[in-house]
Amino acid sequence: MPPQSVNSIPKAPVVFASHGTPLTFCTESQSTDWWQKFGKSAMGNGVKGVVYICSHWQELDGRIRVGTRKNPEVLQMDIVPRKYWENYPINVSPELGRLVVSLLNDAGFPDVDEDPDAAWHDDTLTPSRWMFPEGTPPTTSVSINARYDPVFHVKVGKALQPLRDMGIIVIGSGSIVHNLFRAAWLPFLLGGARKTIISGYKKEKWALEFERAVRDTIENNSGPRLAGTLIRLIEHPYYKLAHPSNDHFYPLLVIAGIVSDQNSEGTYGKKMAETWDMGNVCSSQYLWGDWIGQPKSET
Repeated sequence: MPPQSVNSIPKAPVVFASHGTPLTFCTESQSTDWWQKFGKSAMGNGVKGVVYICSHWQELDGRIRVGTRKNPEVLQMDIVPRKYWENYPINVSPELGRLVVSLLNDAGFPDVDEDPDAAWHDDTLTPSRWMFPEGTPPTTSVSINARYDPVFHVKVGKALQPLRDMGIIVIGSGSIVHNLFRAAWLPFLLGGARKTIISGYKKEKWALEFERAVRDTIENNSGPRLAGTLIRLIEHPYYKLAHPSNDHFYPLLVIAGIVSDQNSEGTYGKKMAETWDMGNVCSSQYLWGDWIGQPKSET
């Protein structure tokens, strides 16, 4: 198990990664460019591990499950040619998974356990492929909860705060705007090359306004206020259009919990990249903090 506090280990930043469509795995964009830069910075600063908060993994009742399968099965990637992903090294660390279980248990969550059968989807695979092209650092994945209690998810983030001091990055993988029912399917289906980035597409008002609301909230709130203001966005008039299901928004609430400690007061999220997939699906990348304790690396 990684040590709880070692002066030589830099404090890790925190990331919200919008993973886009599965084709983001093999499509260059502003987001993939930034992921590559961030991954190089992470490796250069001696990252000790990566913990993913998964939008594609929801557990029922009050359960939280943590992946500990060393060679996980890859699902939902059929749209991407197998040559791009079937041999990608996914280095799941059962030890890191058990550390996450321990932190959540210590925080009082009653139903937390390892999942030795947990699979990987594009929400974890796509950012990893661009950040760490040679294979992931020691990693694990964490479910969200299908009750979609926002305070529950903020508390999950609070429980995981110690990971940062161990040099472990927490990445919430979801999307800023994720309504596939209102995506621009016709240009995608008729485009031949199946490109998801549609040049010149006029985005709809509801998508632009919700994206702006999220951006303003992240860039202008820090510490405990960030979680409260993000929770209020669930009542935004365009929230249900932007997120007809909650799964791609709630990893952001976990991230807000991680940066909700008083020491994070004054540390605002920075928008590092933005990509619009399928017309109205907004994939923005946000970063909190830097590698504290080491010279800053360009991200």
